[in-house]
Amino acid sequence: MKLSTSLLEKLDPRTKIISFLSVILCMILTPITHIREFGLYFLLILAIGFCSKITPRQILKKVCILIPFVLFIAMFVPFVKEGNVCWSLKISNWKFDITYEGVWTFLNIIVKSTLSVFLLVIASSTTTFPDFLKGLDMLRIPRLLVMLMSFMYRYIFVLIDEAGRLMRARSLRYFGSGYKEQFRVIGYMIGVLFIRTFERAERIFNAMIIRGFSGEVISVKRFRFSYMDILFMAGIIVSLVCIVSGLINKIEYIGVSGAHLWQGL
Repeated sequence: MKLSTSLLEKLDPRTKIISFLSVILCMILTPITHIREFGLYFLLILAIGFCSKITPRQILKKVCILIPFVLFIAMFVPFVKEGNVCWSLKISNWKFDITYEGVWTFLNIIVKSTLSVFLLVIASSTTTFPDFLKGLDMLRIPRLLVMLMSFMYRYIFVLIDEAGRLMRARSLRYFGSGYKEQFRVIGYMIGVLFIRTFERAERIFNAMIIRGFSGEVISVKRFRFSYMDILFMAGIIVSLVCIVSGLINKIEYIGVSGAHLWQGL
């Protein structure tokens, strides 16, 4: 993945992990009824995106791939969530009730997921996966979890190629067969892929042990906190405190009502 020459690229991965997780955690804990707060979260993410120098087209291209999965998961919530009915849909003998609680839950999932996806796209575009793993290791995340993520990223493409070869072999040998026969062949393919994955993992593990593998995440870069990391993290924390505490709303109220500062706060 080509990285942009931006402020976020130069930051320590620990800074980005802590800052972005803090933003996502605050968004998750904020009730969906606080519309203004989510507008401020969106402006904060836009500011982070501006620092990354990623074009809106690049961000939207990746977001549009993930959002349909969120919509598919959330689209049934208004019909199954119990509460006060706001609208009824009748199809033949079936009647579907949409509740106010279901609509708010749907908006809660869509808004928070969309903002989180925007933030994660910015993070993935400005941080390489090895640097991300090194940052997790330096933050004392369990090393077993970091190693599993490393192996998954490193060998998922090998498994995809292996599955592609099996699919091509199936197409050549079972052209025009019935659905029942195809389902049986797919079951065999899954079993063969599992066996090949197990054997390949065994060979890789033995080769790594012979070469002195100790479980440590190796990186050619040397990361350390700089004044840019401190300023960026401080800016994110101050922004989140202002949003969560409602300080911006209180200042706006003071400006409208003409009250003294100590009275408004």
